[in-house]
Amino acid sequence: MADFKTAFAFVLQHEDAARSGKVTTDAGGRTRFGIAEKFHPDLPEEFFSGSAEDALLTAEKIEEREYWSPMRLDEVESQNVANKLFDMAVNMGARQAAVYAQRAVNGLAGNARLAEDGVIGAQALAVVNAVSPIAYHQALCELSAAHYRHVAAVNPAQMVNLQGWLKRAEA
Repeated sequence: MADFKTAFAFVLQHEDAARSGKVTTDAGGRTRFGIAEKFHPDLPEEFFSGSAEDALLTAEKIEEREYWSPMRLDEVESQNVANKLFDMAVNMGARQAAVYAQRAVNGLAGNARLAEDGVIGAQALAVVNAVSPIAYHQALCELSAAHYRHVAAVNPAQMVNLQGWLKRAEA
């Protein structure tokens, strides 16, 4: 089964590979280690202004609680698939990532039709673990790329992020 720490390290490659703690500002407001102020308004100021080590520990806890666990990624057999789904959840939200997880299964699994409701349940996990992890990962990459292109198309101010997002989508 997939390991959270491995997936967290994978996500950090996209969020802050050097683990420097650099704070960036984008549509989500201030963001550090993948945690955006807009989606976590209760974060203390110290998360953004304090030590990188403390912020990284906080980010790790938040990401496990709000992205990894709700998607039940510890029940995914392929670490590569779990890494991808976790990365999608951190970047686009757990619900949206779960919808794409279900959509990718529906595209690969023939007669196994899942409701695209954004909730990963036992049936979705069973099918995720039954399909080819290579084909499934590729489908997730394609859905991610389409998502990022759509975001940039409907909000041209986000076009500046598109190339980075597309690189992330390929990973």
